[in-house]
Amino acid sequence: MNQDENWQRVHPASPFVRGWLAIVGLLYIYWQNTDELSFAERFSGDRLIWTVVLAGAALLVVLVFYFLSWYFTRYKLTATHVYVNSGMLFRSQKQARIDKVQGIDIAQPLLARILGLAELRFDVADSSESVLRLAFLSKTDAHALRQLILQRATGQLAEEPAEAPAHPAAPQAGAEPAEPLMAKVPAPRLLASLFLQLPVMIGLVACVVIVILWLSGIQGIIAAVLPILLSFGSWFYKQLNQGWNYTASASDTGMRISYGLADTRQHSIPTGRVQAISVTAPLLWRLLGWYKVEVNVLGTKSDDLDNLQVLPVGDFESVARIMGILLPDLGVGNQREVLSTAVSTGYEHGFIGSPPRARQLSPGAWKHQGFLATATTVISRYGWLARTASFVPHSRVQGTEFRQGPWEQKRKLAGVRLHCAGGNIIGYLHQVDAQIAAEFTLAQAARQVER
Repeated sequence: MNQDENWQRVHPASPFVRGWLAIVGLLYIYWQNTDELSFAERFSGDRLIWTVVLAGAALLVVLVFYFLSWYFTRYKLTATHVYVNSGMLFRSQKQARIDKVQGIDIAQPLLARILGLAELRFDVADSSESVLRLAFLSKTDAHALRQLILQRATGQLAEEPAEAPAHPAAPQAGAEPAEPLMAKVPAPRLLASLFLQLPVMIGLVACVVIVILWLSGIQGIIAAVLPILLSFGSWFYKQLNQGWNYTASASDTGMRISYGLADTRQHSIPTGRVQAISVTAPLLWRLLGWYKVEVNVLGTKSDDLDNLQVLPVGDFESVARIMGILLPDLGVGNQREVLSTAVSTGYEHGFIGSPPRARQLSPGAWKHQGFLATATTVISRYGWLARTASFVPHSRVQGTEFRQGPWEQKRKLAGVRLHCAGGNIIGYLHQVDAQIAAEFTLAQAARQVER
């Protein structure tokens, strides 16, 4: 058998998904070099002939390059590995062991959505930031291939064929149970949550001031603040894109989230790789009972965030459902009541707060600050305007840091930080009694030694 028969090629339209920029670049170069001509002069007489000839030659070169790029990009699925070959002059082969696959994300840039294509991104255990990607397949084939690989990774297929089918069969209706929906973000709630954040409110006020100054005759004000406006617009769009059409569903291995305005993404979050969870409630959100949930996930690389966002905005019921999937055991019997206390304010259920002598250091936050160490998890609360509750399992703690500045030392206060992998979420015991902080640090060190 010819070795090439085991390899399959991606969708023929794949080069156009990202290669359209080359065509736009050629048009831009042509337009810039004929800037002194009018529109009629560009497309009349001999210039029209040369324009057609040169444009045709350039288009032919681009199409040949696209064809070669498609021809040399191939993939193969075996019983043990996924292989992806690419490159014309400099060949490269990437592979992933199927038994190491933790999840497969599906991404659809805007043009890919229009063409009905999708990209597979493999989340492999012990992987680096160089993630295996397969771009692009038809959306139906991408979902079917993803399901086939995950079935092999979890050992659900009794017999392993030698190679993948040329066109993986789409899942039949009723063949796979629908995944339970944990949370969904309606568009009105998302937009309201964005405009109720202090950075957005400050930005809108600044825009109004800039317009007033510009109308008052200060002509250079727009050019002076244009970079700031562009940065703010980019940040706002990123927040909007990451929350638009957002759904979170339970899966066999954990949770799957989907979102996107122009580009759509699907992330798989294996429960066993969650290192820490934070639940944040900005000032104005608390009036409406809204929260944001983020996680540290080991080995999962997000193109947009250090922490993976699993709920852009939602009520307490959504938070409780998501926590029940990602961290099902808080180490207490009354988990719902403990979770409610953790994301609000109070010392019920064993929470230890900052003593009154911390009032002078944190006049607005000392009553909210507190922590609870259960048999499995360290729960800590901190923050004033934006209040945060973090959940760090004892087994995920990578390091413990005891902190005590001169002002805290004078008042016999101290803080403890718990560091873990997969992001920048930490456990933070802020301005608690120094003796309690020292005892907690020693107890946490003993737990790490026992591991």
